[in-house]
Amino acid sequence: MGLDCIYRPPLTSLETDSSVLARLSHLEARVQAIDHGRSEALSFGTPATAPEGSVILAWPKVPEFHHAAAHKLFHYWSKLRINLTIPDIEPLKFLKQVDEADDFLFSSHFATPVSGDMPLAEAIRAIESLFENILRLPFVLRHLLTYGGLSKDICLGFFKQYRPSSPQAYQVRLEFKNQSAEELLLQTVAFKHVASTTSEPYLSQKADLCFRRALERMWMMQTQQSPQALPFKFLFVIILLYLYGRPFHALGLLQSLESLIHNASPKSQEDLAFKSRYEACLHQYFILESDILTEIDGIPSQRLHNIGVSLANDTVTTPPNLFGHDFSAPPGESHPSWELQAHLRLRGYLNSVLDNLYTANRAYCRPDDVAEPLTDIARRLDLWYWSLPLDMRFPRHPSAFLFAANRMSAPMDEVMFRYYAAVFLMNRPILYSVLYETLEHAARSPESEASKQDPWTYESCYNCVQNAIMIILLHTTRHHTNPHDYFENWCNLQHLIAAHAIIVQVRNSPTMSILLRDSGDPSQLLDAAENVLERCLNRPATIRETLGLLRNIRQNFQRNTPRTPSLGNGYATSPVYSAKS
Repeated sequence: MGLDCIYRPPLTSLETDSSVLARLSHLEARVQAIDHGRSEALSFGTPATAPEGSVILAWPKVPEFHHAAAHKLFHYWSKLRINLTIPDIEPLKFLKQVDEADDFLFSSHFATPVSGDMPLAEAIRAIESLFENILRLPFVLRHLLTYGGLSKDICLGFFKQYRPSSPQAYQVRLEFKNQSAEELLLQTVAFKHVASTTSEPYLSQKADLCFRRALERMWMMQTQQSPQALPFKFLFVIILLYLYGRPFHALGLLQSLESLIHNASPKSQEDLAFKSRYEACLHQYFILESDILTEIDGIPSQRLHNIGVSLANDTVTTPPNLFGHDFSAPPGESHPSWELQAHLRLRGYLNSVLDNLYTANRAYCRPDDVAEPLTDIARRLDLWYWSLPLDMRFPRHPSAFLFAANRMSAPMDEVMFRYYAAVFLMNRPILYSVLYETLEHAARSPESEASKQDPWTYESCYNCVQNAIMIILLHTTRHHTNPHDYFENWCNLQHLIAAHAIIVQVRNSPTMSILLRDSGDPSQLLDAAENVLERCLNRPATIRETLGLLRNIRQNFQRNTPRTPSLGNGYATSPVYSAKS
């Protein structure tokens, strides 16, 4: 008699188990690295280092001081400073002064025309809508809601206590003054999201009132020193930065989390799910702190940077040594994993730009002084771009951007912006050197003639100007697509401000204006940038005041700059193009 074979039922749940999928992605990354002959970089316990001769470090961080912030242009670029005629403005101080004087939400006399309550059913629908349209949210918020500990079930779970068993459950009204800080933060984000999709201003005002109430309960959240409190503290930071444009408050709150994150670092015996959540915290911190410290002064966290370096070879959600090698995503890799890697890698490259081109010893540098790091970072950015799948390769030139029939997805917009910002900042010191060549040379050697620039410097200037235009076009297109969007990273708007300031100077330069020849009317570009800054919702005082500076400088440039001599084609001669081109 034969024996019956008994088979175990298949484990169908594995294909949806996030920890298993994360581990498989991790193993695939290791296999690919081995195939490329890089197995020596995958040894446990080996510090993650950059390839020999590279300026890209493991987990690159923002330097303690740099001069790349947009508002510093008004001080260090003398043509901007001379044309800024608003009295009593100190460019290096005004941003913090304006922020401290802005008492919106923080005033004891805060007033709003809406009532301080909301039907429970409407609040729940708003949170459900938030998750149904999650791809429309900024990456850091999506990452928090997906991997950072604020899943849909967790968020809705806070409102279960208000649901009685009777049929009249949905007639319950929530009183904001009686709710917890966690509930109020969730409602702030959810109401702002629904307001952006329905154009209902009263919902935005409800969100403001919720956040005001949450601020009153902030001390209760700060007393919670368990890792479980981290997701809502990150949510608080994101709201401050993306909805209300308060970078100084956001940075202070973010850096207050350093000890809590440091003390929660996983042990070797921790399960993969815990490690994955912890890595999500590190990634959130790295991106948010780097974004903020690009535009305001501060000292980055050293302890969390050290943890990031130590985990670089044993990560769950990213490839080993993400910044140290030219890693291209395998064809089967999930989009969320690729998107995380793209944000981390581009943010790391931008930090490398700051560390190698914008420190104090690089101030007013000559092109030859930064040619080596610029070349290395530019090569890596280019390799990263060409490693993208075909359907994710985005336009890198204004004409291609305008000609494209279909827009990229909302998540891709943020990736595109990080790329444009990196190329823009990377080439800006070269543009300064060429644009201010006469002044700089006179300061160094008044009696000799200006030195001749190498041809590559003009290519660098062109790349800087083109990516300044791309930053404006991207913001303008996004604003036209969704004029009621409340989620706008304050730091991204600073790059828009810098792009405006650069184009104003290039446009009024007799020799450099030709860089704008193929980019349409510069006046329309500047008008478009100003329109975004003027009409973006929840516009903080820092943006309003900076817009006033930009318009003042632009007006004075038009008044003080002589008309550019033109050729038959309407453009001045330039070292970039010959008169016949």
